[in-house]
Amino acid sequence: MTSTNLPPHTRPAGKKGSLGRLAKLGSAAVLIRFLSAALGYALLVVLARWMDTEAFGHFGFAFSLALTLAIVLDLGQRRLVLRFFAAYRGRGRSDLARALLRFSLRLSLGAALLGAGGLALATYLLDAHPSLYAAAALTAAMIVSDYQSHALRGLGPLIPALMPREVVWRPLTVGLMALAGGSVAIMVSATTALWALAGVLLAVSLVQFLAFSRPTWRRVLAHTESDATDPNPAETKLDAQADWRGTSLRLWAISALNQGLTPLTVVIVGLFVPPAETGAFFAAMRTATIIAFPLQALNLMAAPMLAKAYAAENRPRLQQVAGFTAGAAGLAALLGAGVLIVFGPTLLALMNPDFVAAQNIQLVIMSGYVVAALCGSTGQLLTMTGHETVFLWILGICNGAGLLVIVALAALFGPIGAAWGYVVMKAGWNVSVAVWSRRNLALDPSVVGLVLPPKGQPT
Repeated sequence: MTSTNLPPHTRPAGKKGSLGRLAKLGSAAVLIRFLSAALGYALLVVLARWMDTEAFGHFGFAFSLALTLAIVLDLGQRRLVLRFFAAYRGRGRSDLARALLRFSLRLSLGAALLGAGGLALATYLLDAHPSLYAAAALTAAMIVSDYQSHALRGLGPLIPALMPREVVWRPLTVGLMALAGGSVAIMVSATTALWALAGVLLAVSLVQFLAFSRPTWRRVLAHTESDATDPNPAETKLDAQADWRGTSLRLWAISALNQGLTPLTVVIVGLFVPPAETGAFFAAMRTATIIAFPLQALNLMAAPMLAKAYAAENRPRLQQVAGFTAGAAGLAALLGAGVLIVFGPTLLALMNPDFVAAQNIQLVIMSGYVVAALCGSTGQLLTMTGHETVFLWILGICNGAGLLVIVALAALFGPIGAAWGYVVMKAGWNVSVAVWSRRNLALDPSVVGLVLPPKGQPT
């Protein structure tokens, strides 16, 4: 299969049963993601109400920096295991699946140590705010937790993969801090809050590994039998490793240029304005992100399904999964936008009454997420079907230019300028991917594909 051609598979997708399964898995993913969003927002409300605006600004900057580093230092391993695990299971290649697990796990652990050590050393040499030491530990915890979650998703079980990080981590952290300090007043320190988040996330990840990950990996791989229909039975581990290295580099660049730029925008704003204004921008960004959660949740379900459908050369299934995701995410985003327009000031005031002034920033950022939701699983479609090189080119052009726009507008106009630059970047690459997919793959991941399905085969 070439980079711009998908096989014209004609096997029916089993529309009724498949849509039922999609709806069931999509509902579970959305529920988990909704709980994650609610708990994450509640955590920020508690922190913002007990910290002064300057301390919350330091927290927002350090947390965003940790998240940026965790995404950049992922080295492409999260998407690598998610994509190849599903393919190897479908081919019955447990030998390659085991080798992939060892390969990616070593890289992820090495990246976690590198990220934590590098940020700690930079903090010491620059005599930076002490919250960045805690951010170094949080960086390592996030890398380990995210990798483990994706590895589990690649083998099938959605709920055990998501629950520890998305649901358990935040309330457990708040509860333990409250117990340790006698009250939540202990969280007036940004540094203390970040250390607590890092320590609890590492502990939760360890429990997840012992209770779920290791048993699941062993059980699933043990039951992956050799399949005579494997399209490439002669592929060796050395052949696969060469593919993993090249794919990892492309997926790493995609993660850095895509997910990494959202928290990086907060860091950029923090370089030009005082901590109090950084805190307000951080609050607006995190509140607007509510619009993105339905699509993110549905992508959790859609990514392995797209990879499996591609490996099975099932074109109708690819369009079916992409269309369902776009329709559900688009509807949810439009409803969420209405909520933020009406209740946005109230949500910001829950954190700090001073943050209400950031409502305009929040609405600007929100518009970018609405466009992304209407475009559907754009990035997932390309990366899960082997077109990550094309995706990388689109991200490099759109987000590279977008990053320059964000820096320039932040320097000239402050937080509102950065917000407009973020919208240009977010909308730009999503629309570009949707248009490219429709023209070159005869697959449309956006809501347009639901109304006007793509016709014909790619040339």
